[in-house]
Amino acid sequence: MKILQSLQELIFPVRCLGCSALGIEICSQCRRFWHPRIIRTASRLSPHFPIYSSIPYSPVAGRVLLAAKENGISSADKLLTDALTFALTYCLDETLATFIVPIPSRKEVARMRGRQFIAVIATDAGEFTSTPIHELLTHVRKVKDQSTLNAKSRSINLDGALISRRFVGGNAVLIDDLVTTGATLHEAARALRARGITVAAAVTACVAEPLR
Repeated sequence: MKILQSLQELIFPVRCLGCSALGIEICSQCRRFWHPRIIRTASRLSPHFPIYSSIPYSPVAGRVLLAAKENGISSADKLLTDALTFALTYCLDETLATFIVPIPSRKEVARMRGRQFIAVIATDAGEFTSTPIHELLTHVRKVKDQSTLNAKSRSINLDGALISRRFVGGNAVLIDDLVTTGATLHEAARALRARGITVAAAVTACVAEPLR
């Protein structure tokens, strides 16, 4: 096993996810931008529940997110899971949240990636904190890629885009990888509340500060 691992490292040397330098998954220089801490925010769109995050968005964070979401790199997944777990632990201590609801990717995006990315890392975080996960949300219409849209356009783009299955008992904590304007969390909370589900909080790995 060690021989195979050494051979793999020789053929595919480990590079830093943040800067591509040879060595480890995230080098000491990039680690300065990926250092978990508790960041509590509230979107102006959804001021009724707190948002817990652990990593301020930066170019390094952006590359880690891209490596996990688009390339499925396991070490990037682990960094995001650790960041989510860190924030989720504080959230569960401070709120009445009892179960996790991951934000779904659009169906065509999930097919392209071969997985529902947020559900995967949310499940890992949920297992660590012994928090059940319920995939209640689904897209009911097409939406544009959010990355090029401003706050107002994001809100319009997502309005009415999600629907929730019914669920009885407990309070939800929404899970996503990144919060920028809060438009996605706002729409997810609307869909859940339409089914009578209470949203106690949201947790994201990364946060763009201040929320735009």
